[in-house]
Amino acid sequence: MFEKILNKLEKRVTYISNQDYKPGMFSLERFLAVLSNCYGLAAGLRVRLYEKEFIKQRKLPCVVISIGNIVAGGAGKTPMAIYLAGLLKEMGKKVVVISRGYKGKYKDNSLIVSDGNQVFSGAGDSGDEPYMMAKRGAFPVVVGKDRFKAGIKAINTFNPDVIILDDGFQHLKLKRDIDLLLLDHLHPFGNKRFLPAGRLRETPGMSAKRSDAIIFTRSRTNDEKGRTIKEVLKFYPGCPWFKTFHEPFIYKHIIHDQNLRNRITDISMLKGKKAVLFSGIAKNQSFYHTMKESGINVLDHLEFKDHYRYKKPDVSLINKTAEKVFADVILTTEKDWAKLDSNIEWKKDLVVVGINICFQDPERFRAFLNKKLKTYNE
Repeated sequence: MFEKILNKLEKRVTYISNQDYKPGMFSLERFLAVLSNCYGLAAGLRVRLYEKEFIKQRKLPCVVISIGNIVAGGAGKTPMAIYLAGLLKEMGKKVVVISRGYKGKYKDNSLIVSDGNQVFSGAGDSGDEPYMMAKRGAFPVVVGKDRFKAGIKAINTFNPDVIILDDGFQHLKLKRDIDLLLLDHLHPFGNKRFLPAGRLRETPGMSAKRSDAIIFTRSRTNDEKGRTIKEVLKFYPGCPWFKTFHEPFIYKHIIHDQNLRNRITDISMLKGKKAVLFSGIAKNQSFYHTMKESGINVLDHLEFKDHYRYKKPDVSLINKTAEKVFADVILTTEKDWAKLDSNIEWKKDLVVVGINICFQDPERFRAFLNKKLKTYNE
């Protein structure tokens, strides 16, 4: 009973934090607004203490690039970390990605999730995003709540030229050389309220001095001649900015009927198919809209909270729903696949959809990054 009440309250708070509203005098919204004001004061004080060097930062003996945002959840940080690691490797750099490993059960100060070839721990120990990145098999991944200690382990083990901090914008304990600030093009500042009444971790004003570049994610071509971008850049005068797009791709296809060999390898092959979706990510609706925009006939979408751990009844519900509506396929995300048992028996074909980051002008971003790296190598 108590757990159900907590879950209901959590859903209500999550819903409120994503809405633009005026709180009533004696409402939950008003209580959350009071808490968010306290959060904002504390966040601002913390940033100023680091700016004035009352609290010292620690420096790693290699280049550190942070990827992060000022709005909690769902800006595309992990796909950006994957993209950046790949780009740096093309530029001849040895790269390690370090993540906090949110909700990972690892017990030491840090944990090596992958050496770039072999994966050493599961999503339960390392956290969803680090495990997902490790499964790509393209670069070493290390997790640690103290990113400095995790960085030292990465340096001693892999001797990287560059360390990428996944979701590191607020981790001010560790000095970084380049800070990339990601903003969702559709909702760059959420409802403009601090947590928990909104999704802001800090204001644009707090983040402006630390931002070396703004990267707009989930961009749209019909942005009313760039109105959103112009409004955002008022807070970041002179800061370089880049537009990126989320491009879905087929990560994996689990065939239900082994007698059929028509493997789906491209997102275009799903066009017109009847599908049931399930996802447990920060922005479930973004997955829904991406699938609809890809021409898929979405019959139902089972939504779970971010970092949700699927249980047998959940899998049973997904299978029953797909059978009930006569779906052709079941679709989920790469992040959700990382949390699922590979031995699950699916009643329909399961297609796992990943996301790649695509820059509108990739060469301009490469030139920006190269110039920054040369500055720190001189």
